[in-house]
Amino acid sequence: MPTVAEALAGALREAGVQTVFGLPGGENVEVLDALRRAGIAFVLVHNEPSAVFMADTTARLTGIPGVCLTTLGPGAMNAVAGVAHAYLDRAPVLVVTATAPEHVTRRHTHQIVDIGAVYRPITKASFTLGVKGARETVELALALTTRGRPGPVHVQVSGEVAAQAAEPGTPPAVGPVVGEPDTAEGMGDAIGEARAILRQARKPVIVVGLGLEPERPYDGLRVLAESLNAPVIVTPKAKGAIPDDHPLAAGTIGLTATDPVYEILDDADCVVAVAFDVVELVKPWAHDAPLIWIAPWANEDPRLPTAVEIVGPVEPVLYKLADGAYTVDREWGAQRLRIYKQALARRPLPTPKPGTVLPQTVVAVARDMLPRDAVVTTDVGSHKIFMCLEWPTLAPNRFFVSNGLSVMGFAVPAAIAAARLSPDRPVMAVTGDGGMLMAMGELTLLRTLQAPVLIVVMRDDALDLIRSKQRRTGKPVYGTEFVGPDFVEAARAFGLSGYRVRNEADLEAAFEQALKAARPAVIEVFVDPVGYPTTPRERTP
Repeated sequence: MPTVAEALAGALREAGVQTVFGLPGGENVEVLDALRRAGIAFVLVHNEPSAVFMADTTARLTGIPGVCLTTLGPGAMNAVAGVAHAYLDRAPVLVVTATAPEHVTRRHTHQIVDIGAVYRPITKASFTLGVKGARETVELALALTTRGRPGPVHVQVSGEVAAQAAEPGTPPAVGPVVGEPDTAEGMGDAIGEARAILRQARKPVIVVGLGLEPERPYDGLRVLAESLNAPVIVTPKAKGAIPDDHPLAAGTIGLTATDPVYEILDDADCVVAVAFDVVELVKPWAHDAPLIWIAPWANEDPRLPTAVEIVGPVEPVLYKLADGAYTVDREWGAQRLRIYKQALARRPLPTPKPGTVLPQTVVAVARDMLPRDAVVTTDVGSHKIFMCLEWPTLAPNRFFVSNGLSVMGFAVPAAIAAARLSPDRPVMAVTGDGGMLMAMGELTLLRTLQAPVLIVVMRDDALDLIRSKQRRTGKPVYGTEFVGPDFVEAARAFGLSGYRVRNEADLEAAFEQALKAARPAVIEVFVDPVGYPTTPRERTP
């Protein structure tokens, strides 16, 4: 009879899981050994949230649920930020933690917390594995990560139980799943109603959200957009669903209440919401135009007012809607976007302080030198808002960001996970100095991996997004500035290449040399945050 640990590892292997990311403790030893014998790689991280970020990124790139592992007590608690990220970014991740045996918790409290109680509000379900039904429970947990609206599921097992023989059993019952429709809907009738609304529309717009993966209905999206001559607005996690150089690519919403592309959305008389989720929006959704909901999950939590709802596989619906005769205003669509983008391009840029570069220069140089389909990850802060708005994403599923929770420390581990899947292709992580300090330990993984990951540290010695709000509201700068380390020397201490950038020529040389070397590198860029859309342009003492 297999042990409970072996049942767990076997269920993961049969689901197609090839790697587990984590930071183990003594209670995980049986599970670790079972993973080894099952041929599942284990990647040792140095901060538990990194394991969740890596599992999330792996899931998005492979279409298979990601898996991470922590010990009990401090490990499980330290992973909370990562688990909450997976919950709000709708990431199909199985979170495996250790726990103490029940007979111990009745008389012992060292490192004991109710992990399930902590995780239940930020997961779709939390299960404790026992001797009976362990494999069935793991199979259920994996299935739940993608059922309805995707999200993390938690499984905990003690080292004592993990070593015992597993017995067949019945998986636990689960309640309603968010986003799972109660009954099959009449899709044919709904498509007819949607066509009728679109035939009346003169300024339709398509808003695309994070639910495109793993179906990846990119071709259907493009065909529908071109059939309607409709601008396509994306949320940050959907960047690249239609290439940013396509005439109908309008831009990104979800970063601020004044994102430029709201100008287009506010003019629309019909919105087609494709795999959309308002969790990505900073500004609450408030548009009176008829909304056509097309998503793999039901419209709930929160429910948006809609004219038509179509729940199920997305791409067939997009093609069916594209097969129709539609008439939009002559000045809408590609022509409207041409004028809109010309106006954006005329906006003057500030002059950076001596010894610094604008973030716009970083984007221009990186986009020119990186492949069209390079994976780019971004951390959280002023640079996140800037990258989501300004980075030209030219291929789908190649832009990664923590957006629902917006947690710092995401970019570097996400880039490492992407590089593990394609070690010969360059990956760029854009992070601030604060985010880099949170993820510094993961550079040890790059030393081993030796993949061409370029970590661009946007250095301004501050939490600029918070400092900018202090300045905008007339408050003194307090508690938001610091003196960071020498990131070039730090990179070299980890066995990586390091480059310091204080002007455009330095930047171009750093990218050229790093890409030619095809090995991990840290590029420390001294940026003037005045180029960020959230930073006041007026110079202050």
